[in-house]
Amino acid sequence: MKIHRVLCLGAALAVAPLALATMPFTNDAFGKVEGTLDFCARVDSHSAAKYQERKKALVRDVPQKEVDDARESQEYKDAYDWVTDELGKAPKDQAVQACSAYLDGK
Repeated sequence: MKIHRVLCLGAALAVAPLALATMPFTNDAFGKVEGTLDFCARVDSHSAAKYQERKKALVRDVPQKEVDDARESQEYKDAYDWVTDELGKAPKDQAVQACSAYLDGK
């Protein structure tokens, strides 16, 4: 299932080592993860705050300028738009289920 693979990618990147002061992943991966988390926040609105917490945790130790620069890159924007479009094709109940499973670590 495509949505499950995208959410697994997000989970894998979320556990990447974040102790570095630079982005721990590419702009493409960053766009996909944030796009996934934003999508989940929209379809699973009662857990939106949890998805936003996950977004903040991804870049907790990264300087804000570096985060802003990454979000302005075309690579980030293309990846963000792609993952949002792909996830939007899934039935809402499946999307909510997959997003909830991500939060539960399944």
